Amino acid sequence: MVGRQNPPPSFGANAQAHHRPSLNTNILKNAPFPHRPECACSATRRRRPFPVLRLRDRDSSLSSPPFPGLTGKAASFERAGKAVGEGGASGYSLHGCGTERRRRPRLKKEGGGEERKRARYLLVLVSIFVSLVASLDWKTSHSQDPFEKCMHDPDYEVLLNVVTLGLNRTSKPQRVIVVGAGVAGLVAAKVLSDAGHKVTILEADNRIGGRILTYRDRKTGWIGELGAMRMPSSHRILHALCKSLGLNLTKFTQYDENTWIEVNNLKLRNYVVERMPEKLGYKLRPGEKGHSPEEIYQMGLNQALKDVKTLGCRKAMKKFEKHTLLEYLLGEGNLSQAAVQLLGDVMSKDGFFYLSFAEALRAHSCLSDRLRYSRIVGGWDLLPRALLSSLSGPVLLHAPVVALTQGPHDVRVHVGSSRGARVLKAMTADVVLLTASGPALQRISFSPPLTRRRQEALRALHYLPATKVYLSFRRPFWYDEHIQGGHSSTVRPSRVIFYPPPGEGALLLASYTWSDAAAAFAGLSQDEAMRVALDDVAALHGPMAYRLWDRSGAVKRWAEDPHSHGGFVVQPPTLWREDGQDDGQDFDWAAPYGRVYFAGEHTAYPHGWVETAVKSALRAALLIHSREGSLLADNRKGLLHPEPSRPRCEFQKGGATHTPAPPRMTALHTSKRPRH
Repeated sequence: MVGRQNPPPSFGANAQAHHRPSLNTNILKNAPFPHRPECACSATRRRRPFPVLRLRDRDSSLSSPPFPGLTGKAASFERAGKAVGEGGASGYSLHGCGTERRRRPRLKKEGGGEERKRARYLLVLVSIFVSLVASLDWKTSHSQDPFEKCMHDPDYEVLLNVVTLGLNRTSKPQRVIVVGAGVAGLVAAKVLSDAGHKVTILEADNRIGGRILTYRDRKTGWIGELGAMRMPSSHRILHALCKSLGLNLTKFTQYDENTWIEVNNLKLRNYVVERMPEKLGYKLRPGEKGHSPEEIYQMGLNQALKDVKTLGCRKAMKKFEKHTLLEYLLGEGNLSQAAVQLLGDVMSKDGFFYLSFAEALRAHSCLSDRLRYSRIVGGWDLLPRALLSSLSGPVLLHAPVVALTQGPHDVRVHVGSSRGARVLKAMTADVVLLTASGPALQRISFSPPLTRRRQEALRALHYLPATKVYLSFRRPFWYDEHIQGGHSSTVRPSRVIFYPPPGEGALLLASYTWSDAAAAFAGLSQDEAMRVALDDVAALHGPMAYRLWDRSGAVKRWAEDPHSHGGFVVQPPTLWREDGQDDGQDFDWAAPYGRVYFAGEHTAYPHGWVETAVKSALRAALLIHSREGSLLADNRKGLLHPEPSRPRCEFQKGGATHTPAPPRMTALHTSKRPRH
């Protein structure tokens, strides 16, 4: 891809619908979604008690050095551009997820005439066309998910318009405190700031980005994603956000037919397993033989598809939430035990076996080797950096929130002490948006306390452990085996190995584990974890891995992160219901609790994706922005709030001021009355 391209076409929004507030689309404006790369923070004469990220030193305050190419104008992906350009000229074309050499048929020299000339031109045009189509194949929409309609967000287009058009400029700005500087917090802060609200971000960690964390090798400049690393082509909102921020996207290679699958003491290429999975030693039924693992998995979903057609999406998903994935595949899915074991070993489905079947369907709608994925050129951490550079309000690091007190006119946010910072007693705001993880929210004291229903929903959040181990090698020796991206699978502790794209170094994601598989690296030191991963790489690719390893790398165990407490949220099956009411999986997180709003990956479907966090942030921003005037529109759908008092900000030492005009506010809700 050369320069900036339009976002890949969608094959549907893969998310389960919540009971969402009916949003007022009249607040969308016609101006483009603004990008202000040089917006300076307002200065204050008093000293701030917490580290504040200002534009002039924001890059230097991050864990990794500034990276050129923050905007699309300044950073075109030259290597990708050359690859595409040279492909059309030399006969190279991208085929599927790998690259292969194609020889053009040559015309015989004898004879002449216009027909020969026209044939030559036609062959050249066909060759160029085939190369272009293949090179852009990563953008192509191939939706084959029969459950897509059950995963669709009814407000998806509204949220997409917020990203592309922004919100109306408010005449009565509100004071908003956003807790958490992950993607959800940064997106909400940007949207609200662009609409004229006064936004302050409080972050307990010493960096921004949350579960977006890019590792940069200081010696080589190679990069590896310790957190988010890919986005499906169906995630149009995230694609549009990246485009509006000037971030370039390129293909993420999910599948390469030359990668390896190692199980049952056998090692076969991916293309062999796709055609004959029984060669791995699984005793499959006759009807299961000769089908790829993906096709076998789809066979197990046939009865579920019938349930959707007969019961409808809502009733069918309620039924699916009562079963585990393993139970459903062996029961109503009618797969053999050998086939289910194959799915667990080859597709890493064993990490989802004990989740609800509904959750497994949502996960598979976004995670499949048949889908097309993209990534951010230069590293995923460019996304939070670009969002940060567009903010005008302060971002305070080392600022853990310990308590929230809601009054009749405002919300008081109590911030605890943190190493390297003085103590801020309290800040006041009109509204507060909480984007921190579920376990982090449980450490906050609420006054008045959260309702029992909301506390139960908070405790019901189940975070899956996830671990990544990167190893740096002197050269990409996997090229010798014709591997140029994609992933290999093994039953060894490392489980999944992802290869970097061609031309981008030899920093190998030597292990990506989640769920129970991540326990293999729990409690190990970084050196021990890298040694375990190195042993598995050598077992798969040969002893040369030991010689080529340069003894450097990185390890990230998200379950041990004090702020994230896990890789992503998943839900176990629903084993009971109370008084016929919906369980915690259906809790309407979009509904505010008084003046407190919630957003983050845990508050929306499908769990585990950056776009989910973005969607939740956009919904919260819409609700906060629509508080003004919604009282006159429909009192019955909102919680009435009195006019807030003048802003206050109290410090133990030093101080700061906020002086926006306070509006009269209310919040919209869904047609179904939420239980707070």
